Amino acid sequence: MPTDIQSEIIAELIKRLGVVESFGAEVIEDNVLRVIDAEDTSGLRDDFIIIQPGQTEEVERQTGGSVREAVTLNITAITRRRSAGALLRDARLGIKCALPGPKAGLATQGVQKADFLPETPMPAGEGRRWACHVMPIQVTYVQPLK
Repeated sequence: MPTDIQSEIIAELIKRLGVVESFGAEVIEDNVLRVIDAEDTSGLRDDFIIIQPGQTEEVERQTGGSVREAVTLNITAITRRRSAGALLRDARLGIKCALPGPKAGLATQGVQKADFLPETPMPAGEGRRWACHVMPIQVTYVQPLK
């Protein structure tokens, strides 16, 4: 079975995002709404990052048993602290610094490029304790099939 490049990319992102001040102490792969809407969130830190896999698109079938794909991963900085706006802007900059260059610093074999897509700030709504900033990143890579 060939190596799952998407899993390798997510594992590397988790490691690279660990340097983001305050938020990087906990970086997990999960579903954002499942985590923040849970009945008991007492085990969660005040600030953390979730990587939520999104859409995968096949870009091109290549000869030699591989396929070029693009996956969109939502990197979401989340906080429950009062000064959410400033904290999330700092987290946004920290995430950009942790993922520099045309490949977002990713060294995973097969990664060709990475592009941040339009971002969505989400302040805590009425009755909500969590505020977040969603930063979709699209990573294009070659997935071996053999």
